[in-house]
Amino acid sequence: MEQLPSGSAPAPQRARLLTAAPLAAQTGERRAGGILPATVTLETALYGLILLSAILTRFWDLGSRALHHDESLHTYYSWLYAEGYGYQHNPLMHGPFLFHANALLYLLFGASDYVSRVMPAVAGVIVVMLPWLLRGPHLLGRWGALVASCLLLVSPSILFYSRFIRHDLYCLLGTFLLGIAILRYVERPSPRWAILGGAATGFLFTTKEVSFIVLFIFGTFLALAVALRAAPALLGLAAAALVAFGVTTRLLGRLGVGPLPGIPWDQPTGERIWRFTLALFQHPVVVAAIGIGLLTLVIAVWMLDRRRGDDGWIDGLLGDAPVGSTAAALRALLTERRGLLIAAGLGTLIFVVLYTSLFSNLMGLASGTFGALGYWLGQQGVQRGAQPWFYYLLLMPQYEFVAVVLFPVAVVRVVWRWLHARRAGAPLSRRLFVHAFLIYWAAVMLGVLSWAGEKMPWLTVHIALPLTLLAAALLGEAAEGIERAWRAWSPARRRAVLAVAGGIGALAVAGFLIMAWASAGPYVQQATARGTQLQRTLRPWAAEHWAVVYLPWLLLLVLLVAAAVRLGTRQMLATLALTGSLALALAQVHVGWHMTYRSGDIPTDMLIYVQTSPYVPRVTQELEQLSQELTGGMGLEVWYDSGTQWPFNWYLRNFPNRHYFGTRLTEPPTAPVVLVSQDNYSPELERQLKDYTYQQYPMRWWFPEEETYRRFAYAPELKDEARQNYQDARRPPFSLLDVAGSVWRSLWSLREPQQQADVLRLVAFRELPTTIGSYTFRVYVRNDLVPYLNAMRY
Repeated sequence: MEQLPSGSAPAPQRARLLTAAPLAAQTGERRAGGILPATVTLETALYGLILLSAILTRFWDLGSRALHHDESLHTYYSWLYAEGYGYQHNPLMHGPFLFHANALLYLLFGASDYVSRVMPAVAGVIVVMLPWLLRGPHLLGRWGALVASCLLLVSPSILFYSRFIRHDLYCLLGTFLLGIAILRYVERPSPRWAILGGAATGFLFTTKEVSFIVLFIFGTFLALAVALRAAPALLGLAAAALVAFGVTTRLLGRLGVGPLPGIPWDQPTGERIWRFTLALFQHPVVVAAIGIGLLTLVIAVWMLDRRRGDDGWIDGLLGDAPVGSTAAALRALLTERRGLLIAAGLGTLIFVVLYTSLFSNLMGLASGTFGALGYWLGQQGVQRGAQPWFYYLLLMPQYEFVAVVLFPVAVVRVVWRWLHARRAGAPLSRRLFVHAFLIYWAAVMLGVLSWAGEKMPWLTVHIALPLTLLAAALLGEAAEGIERAWRAWSPARRRAVLAVAGGIGALAVAGFLIMAWASAGPYVQQATARGTQLQRTLRPWAAEHWAVVYLPWLLLLVLLVAAAVRLGTRQMLATLALTGSLALALAQVHVGWHMTYRSGDIPTDMLIYVQTSPYVPRVTQELEQLSQELTGGMGLEVWYDSGTQWPFNWYLRNFPNRHYFGTRLTEPPTAPVVLVSQDNYSPELERQLKDYTYQQYPMRWWFPEEETYRRFAYAPELKDEARQNYQDARRPPFSLLDVAGSVWRSLWSLREPQQQADVLRLVAFRELPTTIGSYTFRVYVRNDLVPYLNAMRY
């Protein structure tokens, strides 16, 4: 902001100048890249509306859904921390930020299901609003940033896990902040963005181990970008090193060299860790990797030394980099070290303070680095969940419609623009750098998470964020193109564009409604893997005239061809992208509303996976009422076993006389209430509890994987052979051609009307082909107390 000459105006006038005149003097770039608006414009008002919507959607009815198994772990240990029992980092439960944040909230507002989810909801609101910082013309642009906030607001996966006490929303927030800091620093180097990047990195590593993947993705992309500018030969050297390592590894395998030693994640004693470290560094593959790496480093230093000349390392290699390039940003970071030092110090401080539990556990520094990385690398071999390689490829299209549909479009467009720029000898635009960064981020994150042995639905948000930002960038450019053309168009042409947009929307809605009607046929008894069950069929008339379902889409194709002739192909595609994305965004609202607010604790959604049933908090409420009746407080004695320990450690926290008895009762109990899980039902238990009456409830239930997405293809990478094939009766092993054939059969089956209908009913209405699975528990109440309990209920 410009400075006013001293004495140039009285104080009130100077105040008006500070809020109005400098705004008018600033360039569009400065206004778009600012942090806070100086005046209330339509754009600012829209962001305000998005903020209010984000707060409402993230905080409304936040405590109604029962706490998931993992949520109960996080909340219980946070509650113990708040109660003064301390906290020590354990890699099993990821980073320490969650526990410190929740403990603070419990101290301020008390412990409850609602309060437990407040911090992720806050993080979710911030994530929705962060695109404001990418409004610059060289980043997402004004339209792109606004669209990004809208899409993040209605993203079903980000919405659901913004209301879920896990580490992923915190990790997503740290990732987003770091990505923004990188893009803003490359655009215009400034110490504030370096400091934000350092703080974001420190915060990111206090969330969960996905932070290692994020740093790998961002680091390798920036390294590639700098190498392309400063020393392109390094890319060939790196490729040669990777090829050499691959050949060496394959040769060692043929010579009988075994796999790398297993990480002792289950019992990480000092002796076992030392033995593992020695075995690891003595392994031929690791020795070869170190040798190739050192040789590559020596050659790289030699190449750079020849290239730098007499100007020094920084100026010699990066001095001629153009403004706005990654190499120029690196040069600024290395020459202006004040911001770099503050960033490193701030990030380190955040890491140290939280991992040491406010300096009360110095061993947290080891567990938060080598311990965390080692534990979760070891977990990949366990394959917890045993999800197939195509897990995210089928999960994402069910929820993130806009991002998934536009991703291939964005990839083709970026490649086309890059090729066009190379043929013309023109420099690449800064926006192309942003788009390439988002594509690389999304593609590598999807690849790494799909390769990992442990795949879980909450990790979807880490793929959804870059995909959503990329879709917003594409839609933002389409909106900018229409906005520029709109001023030059005649009224007749404007009406034509609006008519095309309206026609696209109307035909898309008509196509959905006709398909929904045609697929809503009667239920009939059919044989399934779980026996004979009721299955939805097509309406009889629709089954005989299924071509009618395609009529709106054929008319849409005719409309698009006519629009291309009348308006031009570019304007037709822009109109299609914006209107189609609006329709898909509304579909996301429907899907997100159903999953988050209507059926959040009933796992009809693949994204929910496993969920504690609503009967658990209901049972807790009844026990609280019974305790008040019998003891005048919370003195009721409640016994519970190993299977009900989670989530009942959390739900029984206010019962001081709760008693955990493990897997079996050693003697008949005297407690008024005993909770027993499905794993521990037995005739012996029935004899010990003969003076009790029980009622059985589902404790948790899960999405029926075997009857749905697992049938898509073979998964030979799974260790459990029984889970490699749900498509047919073939047995392992499966070759790559077998896997490709299984994928083709699934795709080819979509030509059948019933298959099309089943997909629609699943995605749009969450109608499952079978019942959800469940794990039950029993509430045993002593017979003399049954009348009290019935009186409360009825």
